[in-house]
Amino acid sequence: MRRFAIILGGGRSSRMGRHKRALLLEGRSMLGRAVDACTGRAAVIAVTPELPDDVRDDRVLRTYEDPPFGGPVAGIAAGLAALPPAQPDDEVLLLACDLATPAEVVATLDAAPLGPDGVCLVDEAGYPQYLAARYRRDAVEAATTGQEARNRSVKATMATLALHHVPGPGLSVDLDTPDDAAAAGVQLL
Repeated sequence: MRRFAIILGGGRSSRMGRHKRALLLEGRSMLGRAVDACTGRAAVIAVTPELPDDVRDDRVLRTYEDPPFGGPVAGIAAGLAALPPAQPDDEVLLLACDLATPAEVVATLDAAPLGPDGVCLVDEAGYPQYLAARYRRDAVEAATTGQEARNRSVKATMATLALHHVPGPGLSVDLDTPDDAAAAGVQLL
């Protein structure tokens, strides 16, 4: 079994007003924290137009959807396309780069059993967090191919998959706004 990771960091960050991937928390960029959480994966794909200064390009393979800003499903498709040819039992960890606690998210997902198609965190309100999830590669590839990926809903794309749900109170917190970032300890200058 090979384990890969795809980290999504290519959005406009319009609610934040600046690129979330480069925000600093505890001395590391948000993308850098996500990359650090994926240590031990066969490959880490960062779907982003550029890498923050603290992410070495020998630790990740950078790719980006074409055309840019196609949404998370287009980013997932671009990340999958950057992986080596599939083998049976491959797994893909999907992470949004703006998760406040990526190491805890990855540890929780890695400890959880896979459902038929994977496992994802469920937030306090009971909603699956499809960008904090570990998938069987064949399942996530099947879900993201065959239709236009650009501007497609992540929920509509992934809701058809049979996923094991793991409660993750507080783990799936993402930093979408300056208030979210400040509450997590990000210093906004």
